Amino acid sequence: MIPSAGVRTVSSEAYSILVLIALLVIFYIAVLRPARRSQQSTAKVQRDLAVGDRVVLSAGIFGTIRELDEARARLEIAPGTVVEVARQVVVRKVDDLPEELRSSSRKTGTGTDMGTVAPTEES
Repeated sequence: MIPSAGVRTVSSEAYSILVLIALLVIFYIAVLRPARRSQQSTAKVQRDLAVGDRVVLSAGIFGTIRELDEARARLEIAPGTVVEVARQVVVRKVDDLPEELRSSSRKTGTGTDMGTVAPTEES
């Protein structure tokens, strides 16, 4: 009886190892592969940036690139409003967005539906 118990232990250990390997493969397919593709896609967008491109920042801000260098980009986010940002925060071009998001970003030219706030006079 003892030899058969040893065989069962080996097969249950092999089964446990197979389950562990299967879980690792599923984790790779479900998590790591899509994350790597997303990183590669974002890196390609950041490499291919050009002056005049409409882009979206990681914070959700829409803007048009006015100046570009190795590490920074100057974006016009509203007529006459230019901000300087790190190149790494540009996550995609507006052309790569779904149509409903692209059309809403063109309503005001800034990516938001907010109007202009009039300055207040101080006494």
